[in-house]
Amino acid sequence: MSKLIMKNIYHSIGLMSGTSLDGLDIALCQFENQIKNNLSLWNYKIIKTEFIEYDQIWKQKLQNAHLLSALELKRLETEWTHFLIENINKFVLQSDRFDLSSLDCISSHGHTIFHQPLIKNDRRNQVSEEFGFTFQIGNGAMLAAKTGFTTVCDFRQTDVALGGQGAPLVPIGDELLFSDYDFCLNLGGIANVSFNKNSNEHEKSINSRFAFDICPCNMVLNYLSNKIGFEYDKGGNLAKEGKINEKALQKLNALDFYKEDYPKSLGREWVEEFVFPLLESQISNTNKIEEIIIKDLLHTCTYHSAFQIAESIKKIELNSLSKSKKKVLITGGGAYNDLLISYLEQLLPKIEIVKGDKTLIAYKEALIFAFLGVLRLREETNTLASVTGATKNSCGGSIYLGESELPMLSGV
Repeated sequence: MSKLIMKNIYHSIGLMSGTSLDGLDIALCQFENQIKNNLSLWNYKIIKTEFIEYDQIWKQKLQNAHLLSALELKRLETEWTHFLIENINKFVLQSDRFDLSSLDCISSHGHTIFHQPLIKNDRRNQVSEEFGFTFQIGNGAMLAAKTGFTTVCDFRQTDVALGGQGAPLVPIGDELLFSDYDFCLNLGGIANVSFNKNSNEHEKSINSRFAFDICPCNMVLNYLSNKIGFEYDKGGNLAKEGKINEKALQKLNALDFYKEDYPKSLGREWVEEFVFPLLESQISNTNKIEEIIIKDLLHTCTYHSAFQIAESIKKIELNSLSKSKKKVLITGGGAYNDLLISYLEQLLPKIEIVKGDKTLIAYKEALIFAFLGVLRLREETNTLASVTGATKNSCGGSIYLGESELPMLSGV
């Protein structure tokens, strides 16, 4: 890896498949490293992007993957990896303006099937689990073999092994690529926030970067929208036709997770255990027409997300000595939900809400996973203990060498 460590410019393809199950994000990115005043600074450029929407068959397969047997799950992983390979190879062929011989790696997040890190707080009034685990499908060896490019994957495993949450991983990218913003807020299937505790530019470091999952966001909104025939609530328009269900809102806000201190993370399992049953009880305990109920719940959950986000940011702000107006960079699909953004602006009047451009909104996570792969190749920290609660920072990710990296063997 020595030839990679010494480089200043890297090219990486980031792959991201998230909890919202909308599709696969592919981003070809360039990263330039510069040393100024003994500080390592990074600049990025998104060269080309592609979004591969999941059809209903893939959505069902991924949504129900956690119910499969071990054999069935392994078959699904192989099938999904072939799906990745097919689309990466198409993407590469269509990138004729870029010399792919300079591509350093494919950096794949995979698709999360299980995420149950070590429970440090007694969330369910049970004894804390002795071991945490996380599992993302996506066979890195197959990706490297079938594309010919070095592949980095399995980014969360090392951190979980060190007692961390294995999430969120994006904050190292927020710190090194988006330090101009006080908060980086991602509105995906789960809403999460990243921030640096030190407001003084000279005191900032990767070890003062913190982040945590705040609340469910698009995962719940999509779940409700599907019940009345919509893939998602475009612009928050369905929710706008409803009104807040105060009883449901109180129950949502009373969930124990919101009382816990960070670091903390959320997964599909928690949403299915605590949020979906709560919403289903509201649907079954009324004589109203289902569409009206769903639109009320959509409005309720949209406000709930905005409220929890605002409360989290306000708590962080209370501990800040800086009196300058703070800026929040918003990315992820929820940035297009006008009702959600409107509530955030109402609840955070002293915070400047900045939405990224269209490319950044859609591909920020793919961009940062492309960056995590570069940091892994350089053997530099790409996972922060201050964020995840692990015993130490780590350089996570498994590396599978592509054709150009394989040593030539003779006499075998």
